[in-house]
Amino acid sequence: MRQSTQSSTPNIVKEIQAGKVRPVYLLCGEEQFLVESTLKQVLENLLSPETRDFNLTHLDGAEVSVREILSAVEVYPVMADWRVVVVSEATVFKRQKGPSSPEIIESAVEAVEEGNPRKAIALMTKVLGVSAQDIVDENNDFRAAVSEFVEENETGLSPEDLEFLHNLPQITAQVDDYEHISGAADDTEILSEWLDDELPKTSVLIFTVKGNVDGRSRLVRLIGRVGRYVSFAPLEPGRSNQQDRIYQGVSRKLETFGKRISPSAFNLLQKRTGNDMHLIAEAIEKIIAFVGEKTRIDERDIETIIAQSSFDNIFALTDALGRRSVSQALSSLHSVLESGEPPIKVNALIARQIRLTLQAKLLVEQGGLKPTVDRISYQSFADTVFKPLAAKMSNRLPNTAQVNLLKQNPYAAYKVIQAIPFFSTEELIHGLEQTLAVDVQLKSSQLDPECILEQLVYELCTKPDTRRLARNRI
Repeated sequence: MRQSTQSSTPNIVKEIQAGKVRPVYLLCGEEQFLVESTLKQVLENLLSPETRDFNLTHLDGAEVSVREILSAVEVYPVMADWRVVVVSEATVFKRQKGPSSPEIIESAVEAVEEGNPRKAIALMTKVLGVSAQDIVDENNDFRAAVSEFVEENETGLSPEDLEFLHNLPQITAQVDDYEHISGAADDTEILSEWLDDELPKTSVLIFTVKGNVDGRSRLVRLIGRVGRYVSFAPLEPGRSNQQDRIYQGVSRKLETFGKRISPSAFNLLQKRTGNDMHLIAEAIEKIIAFVGEKTRIDERDIETIIAQSSFDNIFALTDALGRRSVSQALSSLHSVLESGEPPIKVNALIARQIRLTLQAKLLVEQGGLKPTVDRISYQSFADTVFKPLAAKMSNRLPNTAQVNLLKQNPYAAYKVIQAIPFFSTEELIHGLEQTLAVDVQLKSSQLDPECILEQLVYELCTKPDTRRLARNRI
C-alpha cells in the first residue's frame, strides 16, 4: 500500500488539476518538507484565494475527536466547489503504547501547563485506551490502564508524570465537554464506519502526520481504497547528480529563474545544509536574490551565502572525538559555538551523537552490522547495508526518529558508523554519563559554558588511562 514519493506526489496534484478529487487524503512520513509542500499544492488547487478563508479549516488532531472532525467535514462550502478540513497529527493513526508513551504524557503535561486540559485528556484517552468518563469515575478500567501504563513505562516516567497520572480525574472533571472526548477504539471505529459509508461530494478531509503510520492497519487501508495514502521517505543522494532527485529539483527551480548550479556547488550546498530539504529551499531563495543577473552558481557563491552549518561542524567535532584529536575537536567545538548554537544544545548534540554511535556499536555486537562496515564506501553502505538493516531492525531502537540510528538519513548514519573503531562500549556509556553531568552544570553552574564544554571535549578525546596519568601528575 505504501506509495513512493517519486510517483505519488505529482499524481495527487495532477489528479486534482484534472478534476479528480478524492474525499480523503493521508500525507505522512519522515520527510516533512515533502508533506508540507504537497499539502500546499493541494490547497492551492482546491481553493481560490477569494474564498479560501471561508472554506478551509485547520484542526489539531490531538485536541479534537473524530466526531468533531467529521462534523467539520459536513459543512457545505461557501461560494466554492470545495470545503477542505486539514487535521494535523491525528492520534488515531499513532501507535500509542510502547516507547512513545512517555513522550505523549510529556505533551499532555505541557498542555495542562499551557492552560489546555482538554488537549491533555484527549491525548491520555488514546494512551490509556479508556474514555474520559472512565477517568472521571476512576473506575476499574481506568485504574487497570494506569497500572499497566506505569508498569510498561516505569523507567521513562518522572515523579511529575506520576503525579499527573494521579491527578487525571480532577483535571478531566475541569473540562466542560469531556463527554465528547472519545477513546482510541471509538475514534478508529467511527472513522472506519465513515470511510465505509457514502462520502461527501463537496468536502475534502486531509490528514497530515509527522513520521510513518502503520500502512497495514485497516484504517489506513480504507483510506488508500477510497482516497490517497502517501508516505514520504527522506530523499537520498543519488549515485550521481543526474540520478539525485534533490539535484534535479534544485535545477528545475533555478531554471525558472534562468540559472543553473555547478555539480561541485550543489555538493557543497548539500553538505552545508545537511541535505535538509527545508534548509535547501531557504538557501535557494537566498542564492537567487544574491547572485542577481549571474546565471551560473558556483562554489564561491555557496560559501558566501551559506555559513558552515552546525550539522557539518558537529560531525567534524564527533569525527575529531573519535580520532582522539584534542586540537581538532576543540577547533570544531569553537566553530559550533561561534555559529550561534547555545551551549546546552551543543552538549545535547554531542550526547545524541554518542548515543547513535553506541547503537551502532551494539548492532555490531549483536551481529546486525559487520565489524568492517566502517571501511566500505558510502554508496555501498546505503544500498547494501543501511536499507535492509533499517527495514529489519529499526523497530528495535528508540521509536523517536531523532535518536534512532536506522531512521537517520543514510549519510548521517554512515558518518556515525565511522566512529565505531575508536570507542569501546564502556567508553560510550561513560561519555553519555559525562554529557548528563555537563547538562546539569550548564543549567546550574556559574562557570563559563565554553570552559565546561572544552573540559568535556578534552575528556572525551583522551583515553581513560591517559586521564588517570594526568591526574596522578597533578
